[in-house]
Amino acid sequence: MIKYHITLLILLPFFQVLSQENRFEVKTNIVVGKNTEFWKAAGSDHLFYHSLKPAGQYLLKRMKATNSHHYLRSHHTFNKDIKHGVIRGQNVYSEDRNGNPIYNFSNVNEVFKSYVKNGIKPIVEYDYFPEALTRIEDDVSRGNDEGMSMINSGPNNWKKWSDLMKAATQNFIDEFGIEEVRSWYFEVWNEPDGWPEEQWYVFYKMYDVFVDAVTSVDSRLRVGGPACYHEYFLKPFLNHVVNGTNYVTGKKGSRIDFISYHIYGLSGKWLNNEPHIQPQVQRFSQSILWLKRLLKSYPSLKGTEFHLNEWGLSSNYYRTVSEYPDLEYRNSISSALFLFKLVDALYQIEDYYNFPTSMLLYWGFSWEADEDDFFKGKRELLTAGNTPKPIQTGFEMLAKLQPERIKVVKYKKVSRLGLIATQSEEKIVLLVYNYEESDGEQVTGNDIINIQLSGLNEKQDYRVESIQLDSENNNTYQTWLSMGSPDSSRSTNLEPLEKAASIDVTESFDLITNEHGKTNFKLNLKRRSAQILVIKSK
Repeated sequence: MIKYHITLLILLPFFQVLSQENRFEVKTNIVVGKNTEFWKAAGSDHLFYHSLKPAGQYLLKRMKATNSHHYLRSHHTFNKDIKHGVIRGQNVYSEDRNGNPIYNFSNVNEVFKSYVKNGIKPIVEYDYFPEALTRIEDDVSRGNDEGMSMINSGPNNWKKWSDLMKAATQNFIDEFGIEEVRSWYFEVWNEPDGWPEEQWYVFYKMYDVFVDAVTSVDSRLRVGGPACYHEYFLKPFLNHVVNGTNYVTGKKGSRIDFISYHIYGLSGKWLNNEPHIQPQVQRFSQSILWLKRLLKSYPSLKGTEFHLNEWGLSSNYYRTVSEYPDLEYRNSISSALFLFKLVDALYQIEDYYNFPTSMLLYWGFSWEADEDDFFKGKRELLTAGNTPKPIQTGFEMLAKLQPERIKVVKYKKVSRLGLIATQSEEKIVLLVYNYEESDGEQVTGNDIINIQLSGLNEKQDYRVESIQLDSENNNTYQTWLSMGSPDSSRSTNLEPLEKAASIDVTESFDLITNEHGKTNFKLNLKRRSAQILVIKSK
């Protein structure tokens, strides 16, 4: 039920002198850019498994209904293994007794059809090698320093591997149509950072063979990489792409349509240890600005899309809060607030440094829901009972932003406070947050935020609806705690959780502009909270 009271705000007279304290001005007549919705992406190591399970199917349908995600990415397109008791991928390749290839893309096609049916597009990783194409030498390096377990080598037969990629690409076009597949993205590998330096040239050859295979089927398909997380790996890779000799063509350079990179708030291997490390949005901002400097030395790459196609507050998606109490932020609204602040920071980097992020992909999906374990602290979007975790609520709140971004002037530099302003012909939608990463989970207090809207119609009445995310509103984790923290959805009344996940309007109020098309109001915004404000003329 909507409550018509004014705990939310204090309306100001038009002619009151505005304080510089925590003041924002939203200039609705100045468009600063498109709202590209670059954050609408997710992924999982187990996506080929989870997406076809009931919880995964529910989440795909919810993503479509709420318009929360546009892209999904997963490893193990070409091979099958088991980790943490979950099957990852399916074997797509085998050979007959004469060594001739046998392709089976049925499972991959089924998964991708479930995406496309729900308005979601795949990011296709051509990894890892099927058993029949894997080198088995004892001296082959394995994995990387984040615990990945891939084999770091080229295939045992380069032509057969190239033919597999060509066959897979043609299969997708046959199944989904050329125009649909042209809207996808293709990568060759995931996190090759663990390769021995003396073997990096093998990865460069893999990339060149991959680009040739995919684009030989259709030259308009989008290819990129390297999906690494260390600058020391990215720089020599870019040197090869720009200046190196192509292993297929023999000519200078290789095609790259997007550069992919991974950043996490901290390594999961550092949890529970001293010194305490708190995930910070600033880490992402600094890393991306350093990457911008790096890319500046390659003028031919100007305008190439930049994809941050894995991110999270902490790496090691499978670790739980019972073992690592710090991971409560993967259960609580801290994850959603971190997302809001990160999106705001990336838009600021686009506006002030001319370096847009084309994709921001959260690594998590529906594992907790499949296991029917409530709020285990894993890096997932969905928990038991098909309950959206607050991070998914955050994505659904961001989906309410409108197509045009409008000018915001912040008069006092306070890192905990931020405002993203958007509009369409029908409405203005603001996202306001009050979040400082170092506050922890139990912070209390409020901050008064003074917001002025300018550029509106003169003497016009407006209706404002507020959707609040805080300790009391639209918070599935806090609701679960108040229910006594049940372990699973069995014999649990899910109605309170369903209500908390519905993203209800919390309060409403009216505004009126003056003869200059301006109006002012104040928000009494709790620390560790956010609000969506939907503003429409009456």
